[in-house]
Amino acid sequence: MSGFIRPLQGVDSFDLKASGERLFFRRTLLSKEDATSWYRSLNEGERCTPVPTRKVDREDLDGLAFRVPRLEDVQPWPELGLPISEELFSRARTTTINPAPFIGSVPGRLHRRFGDRAGLEVFLRDRGAQAFAARRMHVDLFEYQEYLGSLVYIAPDPVIRQIDHFMVPAKDGKGERIIYRIVPHPGQSLEQVHVTAFDKEARLLTSFRTHQIPMDGILEVDKGTCIGEYGYVVTHEQHGVLAYQPSSSFLRQMNLNLRVASGKRLKVNAPSGDSTSSPRMEYEGTTGSELASNSIFGEVKNPGAGARVAIEARKRERLAEAKQAGQRWFAEDSRVEAAHLIRELLRAARKRVIIADPYLGALQLGQFLYAVHGSEVSVTLLTTKLAFNPRPKSVDTKSGLLQSFAQSLDDLNKHQQLVPDVRIISSSSLHDRFLVVDDDVWFVGNSLNNLGVKASMIVKLPDPNEVIERLHALAVAAPKLDAYVDKASKASTRGKENE
Repeated sequence: MSGFIRPLQGVDSFDLKASGERLFFRRTLLSKEDATSWYRSLNEGERCTPVPTRKVDREDLDGLAFRVPRLEDVQPWPELGLPISEELFSRARTTTINPAPFIGSVPGRLHRRFGDRAGLEVFLRDRGAQAFAARRMHVDLFEYQEYLGSLVYIAPDPVIRQIDHFMVPAKDGKGERIIYRIVPHPGQSLEQVHVTAFDKEARLLTSFRTHQIPMDGILEVDKGTCIGEYGYVVTHEQHGVLAYQPSSSFLRQMNLNLRVASGKRLKVNAPSGDSTSSPRMEYEGTTGSELASNSIFGEVKNPGAGARVAIEARKRERLAEAKQAGQRWFAEDSRVEAAHLIRELLRAARKRVIIADPYLGALQLGQFLYAVHGSEVSVTLLTTKLAFNPRPKSVDTKSGLLQSFAQSLDDLNKHQQLVPDVRIISSSSLHDRFLVVDDDVWFVGNSLNNLGVKASMIVKLPDPNEVIERLHALAVAAPKLDAYVDKASKASTRGKENE
């Protein structure tokens, strides 16, 4: 800190909407000893904000009292952990979630003390406040809510500045080799640094070896051929885990295909909907394209059996992922199979069922709802007026269909002790069909009155929370069945009086 002369001053604030509260952000500069002492001193109850080590940095808002929730150390102090976005031997994912985005691109290890977010609900309802914090803390606290009311101690890598990991092609009678090049920070030694390398060949773990890093930082490992996947963990005898690289294969070939639009540019103007009053939308197109270049860099002489094993393994993984996601295809004329699956899903409900289907009518109540066990299960049904429109050439009337629906609800209450909350939403507000069972949501490709009659699909959604929230919003804004029936009855009476 001796070279830091300019005072570190300033407090930023943000007024939270509709609460009269204010959010403060203060960046302070503390010595390592003061920062560690303050971090460990925080326990449940009233504590004080940190006081900068240098007097020139101190302000009136330093050392103020604030409430600290009960904090839980998820790992013993002073053990630090390295954030990883993938498990040690898992298949590389196309998208990864960083468990600690606030550390940026500089490697660092963490200790965390988790509290709770009690009293911070107003912050979670204010996107402006979340953006204010994200710009300063480099983390979206709405997405990472576990850090609300919590503390994080971040220790940058004290030993290693850079790690290179690459393959050297076979040459002059020597096979392919893997090179690990580790560069320490100035004044640091690699004497206590080790690399544990692990190899995967054709979906088998074939090697797991720990190597001492030479003092020059360059470790060369003969492999013969490097067709598999390779990863490593760098450790220090005193500091613990410093770096981690999940297993991945080396890039051997790259195909570059470049196409150029050769025809004329077109401006396409089309209506955004079927209505004659629909607004129009524009987009650009071209009359054609041609291949400008097709280049291949690198060469794969013999991918080996491992490539075939990887292809077949990936097929099995996709099938397993589809099964886990509840993906089911119902062929035409599979009504019995489809209805059985829906009933099995409903039978598993313990706290909540929501069925959102624009054509949900009385027949579907008898076909499915008796599978729900227990009066403690709340049932919400979202349907539309489309469910009560008589079919062409049918003797049914709208009032008759509504009465039949009400009678089916009475039967459910009598025999199954279920009292569904029925909401009649606008027929223009929902097209897709959803089935909610507890905390899971299935997207249903066809209405329950037709599922399996024609080819259709059902799949469990990976993020159910958004759908549940949207369905709740639709339900709150829609009239209940009794209010809808009363309104429809009055409209029918007025119609008859005007005849």
